[in-house]
Amino acid sequence: MINTENKNILKKTIKLLNPYKKYIVYIILCMIGSCLISMILPLVNKELMDNGLIEKNIKVIINLCIVNFVLLLVEQIIIIFETKFESYVSVMMPYNLNKKAFKHLLKLKIEYFNEKNFAEIMNNINIDISNVCRISDRTSFFLMIEIFRMIGGLIGLIIIDYKLTALILLIIPIRYIIVNYFAKKRKELFEKYMEHNRDYSAWYGDTISGIKEIKLWGLETIKTGQFIKKQRNIVKINIRMFFLDKINEILETLIFQIIVNSLYIIGGYMLMKSNITVGSLLAFIAYSTYVTSPISSILNIKYNFSNVIPSAKRLFQFLDTDCEIFKGLHINDINENHLNIQFENVSFHYNKDKIILNNINIEIDKGEKIAIIGENGSGKSTLINLFLRLYKPCKGKILINGTNINDFNLKDYRKLISVVNQEIYLFNQTIKENIILNSRIKEKQLNKIYKNAKLNEFINKLPNKSETNVGRNGSNLSGGEKQKIAMARALTRDSEILILDEATANLDIQSENYINQLINKEFKEKTVIVISHRTDILKYMDKVFELKNGQVNQIEIYDILKKLS
Repeated sequence: MINTENKNILKKTIKLLNPYKKYIVYIILCMIGSCLISMILPLVNKELMDNGLIEKNIKVIINLCIVNFVLLLVEQIIIIFETKFESYVSVMMPYNLNKKAFKHLLKLKIEYFNEKNFAEIMNNINIDISNVCRISDRTSFFLMIEIFRMIGGLIGLIIIDYKLTALILLIIPIRYIIVNYFAKKRKELFEKYMEHNRDYSAWYGDTISGIKEIKLWGLETIKTGQFIKKQRNIVKINIRMFFLDKINEILETLIFQIIVNSLYIIGGYMLMKSNITVGSLLAFIAYSTYVTSPISSILNIKYNFSNVIPSAKRLFQFLDTDCEIFKGLHINDINENHLNIQFENVSFHYNKDKIILNNINIEIDKGEKIAIIGENGSGKSTLINLFLRLYKPCKGKILINGTNINDFNLKDYRKLISVVNQEIYLFNQTIKENIILNSRIKEKQLNKIYKNAKLNEFINKLPNKSETNVGRNGSNLSGGEKQKIAMARALTRDSEILILDEATANLDIQSENYINQLINKEFKEKTVIVISHRTDILKYMDKVFELKNGQVNQIEIYDILKKLS
């Protein structure tokens, strides 16, 4: 019996077919048409055998052969239309589910990605969608037609010989017991497979992410050993599932052959006693396949779909994962000319045992340049992540012009801010595409940005200029070149607030001076928040805040410069 949870999952899974109702109706109509023709063919063949071939009546033979050909031709035309509708559903359902999953993935909170790696996420989504989409394949649609075919076949059998029909019906309880046993075993195996595969995907993603360390520390042999160990369990389960499938097929074939051969023996005996004609016997055997095949198909539904519910359950859990909240006030509702930022009694902790930020109070006015300094782990980046709404404060609030930042439309709010991180991520696209991103900017303005970001000299040396591909995460570029592209991004977006999160940490003095000059010149009217270990940039700041032991203190710039001198 299916428990309540699985019933609800099954209902949700079936609802995924709602967008394709029209096509499913067309498929069913085509199947009914094809089924009706296949129900008529045994009767035509019966007449062909009894009244044509045995009676040696050439006219009957020709007429019935023409009827046979026309019926088969019509059936094939119906199958062509059926295939057209089927292909649409079988292609569009996984496409739309993948699109839905991808859009949902982009809206998930950052915590989700901290807990899982990309390989694990993608593997789970691909496997689950593939399994769930089995409800849209021919087997599912065919179930309704198989029931119709089975009823029609039973009627045909009873009309020809009701006693022989009893033999056919014996297959039902036997087949049910066998299928039920194998379905239960396969479901258990598939759940174990999902568990081992999830563990393997997480390990695989972690391994690829650490490929540099593997090479430097000579871990190839160890990692290969781990791979073999992780895959061993998956291979064992796959072999067992394959074996179960094959045993199920063999038993189905054996039972069917026992039935058919029994019919030939009993039918042959009845034929000798003149209780049945050759045509009737052949028609009976044909109709018996219309009963035995659907019985197997109907009972096998449970077996074939034994991995749908576990995958659907995991897919729905993923789709129900909390997302970032995008709705809220539009950014146009705030006065950008008097942009005031306030951190009011902000506290944050990842777990209760370790408080990262405790009762933080900071105020930043429009156009101010402020620096946040502190040791590693003091909470500098966490403070910025709270401001970017990647996390929410555990206590207190962050305000812009007196309005809680959580009240603003998230997409609009983030347009206020440009961020340049220490670790810059570049997409595997061109330089131009990496700078523009989703901005709408004219070529003339873009050329000015290239100049201001000091990218002109570098771009002009390239054969394809700004249309040159940067490689995976900018693998074709140096650290300084990536940094300039990141600054060009910020210039292109022209946001009111610029955040530099350790943006100069890995740069030489010349590159750092370039960024300091850029802040002074191009972002003169903008609010700039800098997180840095470097001290040279502090002389360009209006305020400096130090984070220590979860607390914040404002430090006089004069005192810092005096210490440095």
